Order: sequence, then structure tokens, then C-alpha cells
Amino acid sequence: MKLPNPVNKNNAHNAEHICYMGTTGSCKTTAIRQLNFIERSSQVVMFDPYSEHIEVPLKGGRVQACHSFDEFYHKAWFARKKKAAFRLALVEQERTRENLELFANMVWSLGDGHHPKKLHCVIEELAKFTNTPSKLDGLAGELWTGGRGFGLVMHATFQRGQEVPKTVLDESKYVYVGAVSSRRNAKYISDYFDIPIEAILGLQSCVDREHLGRKKFADYILKSPGLGKWEQGKIYPKR
Repeated sequence: MKLPNPVNKNNAHNAEHICYMGTTGSCKTTAIRQLNFIERSSQVVMFDPYSEHIEVPLKGGRVQACHSFDEFYHKAWFARKKKAAFRLALVEQERTRENLELFANMVWSLGDGHHPKKLHCVIEELAKFTNTPSKLDGLAGELWTGGRGFGLVMHATFQRGQEVPKTVLDESKYVYVGAVSSRRNAKYISDYFDIPIEAILGLQSCVDREHLGRKKFADYILKSPGLGKWEQGKIYPKR
């Protein structure tokens, strides 16, 4: 599919890409909704095969489901012509590398470095779409390495850092780390992002706190730009 290229490259945009990693119950998807990287006024598109975002508002806005690539692109293209906030999610698509690349092609064409609104792009469970942890090729990789100049802000969730291309880890300026499933996973994250391994091993998920019922919460570490810059917090999925 031949789509337009993004326009008006603008290197004045700051790098803002974010990745969210952690085992089941670490509230990765909840973090997208509750942390302040996405605002009420933001324009947002999502690759959401399992409709994780459809039932819950995102910063006060309803997420509209699109059930085909054509429907998604048509609505996203016209929504980007305006300044108003929107949330569009492409749902119920097979988790294949080809589908990720087609989605990336569409998002890439929506980039505009002079648009008054940045376009936030969320990819749920990125590791399921990629074939190698070494590099993310194609336009999917270009979203991470070149999207900043065209006002694109990438968000990706996955369970283990070693399963996703290093392109994503290297280009993410903020990293959400939830509970991990093994010491090996903790060591990988510790070495890659300069976070003490004992701090990572001490994180607990909502699964660990199931006995708290609706009051359960997950621990997380948020890594910010710069060596040794991280802080710990709690996130409640029912809030």
C-alpha cells in the first residue's frame, strides 16, 4: 500500500517515546491510562488486537474501535485534519509482522512536524509481532528512530525486555518497569537501564496482591532520561 510520507520534519520536538514492560498483572496497560504521558487533549492511535482499551476511557476520552485497516486509516486521516482530541484503536487483527508494518505505514503517513498536536501511537504486546531482538526494521522501526521529527510519540507494552528489538529499548526515553518473572529478566533490565537489580526484584504485581481484592496494586519503577534517574511508585488498576 502506497501512502503519503510524513511532512514538515521538525527537529525541535523532544524525544518522548515510552515503553512499558512487566509480567502479567504489572499494570502496563493501566499505566498508559494513568500516567501523564498522554493528556486529555492528546490525539491517540492504537494497535490493540485484544481490545484492551475499548472498555475503559483514556484520559476522559472514549476509545473508538476500528475493525479494519481501511476504517482505521479513513478515520485517523480525517481526525488529524483537526485539532480536537481523539482515540482510535485498530482491533481484532492477527498479530503478525506484516500487520504491524501495515499499521506502521499508516501511522508514519499521519506524521506532521508542524501539527499543533503530537500523535501518540500505542502498540500493545509488541514482542508478539517481532521476529528478532536485534533491530526493528521497516517503517515500524522508523516510527521509533525517525518519528520524533514528525510529531510522533511511541508507546509499546511487552513482558520481557530481551524479547523486543533493541531499537525500541534504545529509543525509549522513559521506561516503565513492572514486576518481572525471573532473576534473569531483572538482570537484563538492570544492566540495560542502570537500575539496581534488587529494586527490580522487589517489585510486586497485582497478581501477588490478589488477596487485597479491589484494593490491590502493582509496584513500578519509572526510568527517566539520564544515568541513574529512576523513581518507584504504585499503580491501582481500579482507580
